[in-house]
Amino acid sequence: MIRPIIQSDLNGLNHLTPLDWNMDLEAFLKEFLSDEIFHAFVMIEDEKIVGIGNVFLRGKVGWLANIIVHKDHRNKGLGFKMTKFLVEFLTSRGCKTQLLIATQLGEAVYKKIGFEKITEYECFDSVVGYDYRPTNHIRKMDRTSLQQLRTFDAEINGEDRSDLIEKYYHDGLGYFNEKNELLGFYLPNFARGLVLSKEEKAGIELLKIKHSEKGRRTLLPLENQTGIDFLSKLGLQQGVRSSKMVLGKKVVWNPKCIYSYASGYCG
Repeated sequence: MIRPIIQSDLNGLNHLTPLDWNMDLEAFLKEFLSDEIFHAFVMIEDEKIVGIGNVFLRGKVGWLANIIVHKDHRNKGLGFKMTKFLVEFLTSRGCKTQLLIATQLGEAVYKKIGFEKITEYECFDSVVGYDYRPTNHIRKMDRTSLQQLRTFDAEINGEDRSDLIEKYYHDGLGYFNEKNELLGFYLPNFARGLVLSKEEKAGIELLKIKHSEKGRRTLLPLENQTGIDFLSKLGLQQGVRSSKMVLGKKVVWNPKCIYSYASGYCG
């Protein structure tokens, strides 16, 4: 049985999450459970939660995420069942584009449902921190830059994430040129830390700030070879690849400008 998640389900769900995800699932669910764009579901067997999945839906674009089956219940088709349920849920709400980030384990399941691979992401982790002095081109964002951030993000990702940008811009850093034009930005508290840039120099400087902090993780699409080369030379720990996949209408996006995606739940 699959049903909507309720508050009393939350405690104890972290045992479902694979260790290499490095994610606090319970904190994530508590953060978004009351948001109108968020819908989460649990799978029940013998009165126990054995799986979970959620979606974010904004207009005609939806993201599937955190599709997890307890390790003792895998290889029984439950991941396929949950994914199909989420796809049908989004379709029933008028969603035309369905997106997700797939682990190597989940990719075959999503292909069976009809998802196509768009690209792959390289993963890098900071295992140590270091001192970094930002250039005078970088400064804190404020509310006067909010609309500029929204437009910037939409142009690069091909979808509207205004709600998330507004939620996390407060601690953001922007890279501005001499004409005060925004060339890139870093939102450290937007999931794993979103970094977008239209110029290589700005993107690299923002990545330097991000990875001066120990414990930071960055995933870059393969199209951004500049960012991948930089993080490789920086000596970060490299993780496994993941894939971005789509079902339905494709969106026009610019992966070369993504220096760090935010998260698997929103790209």
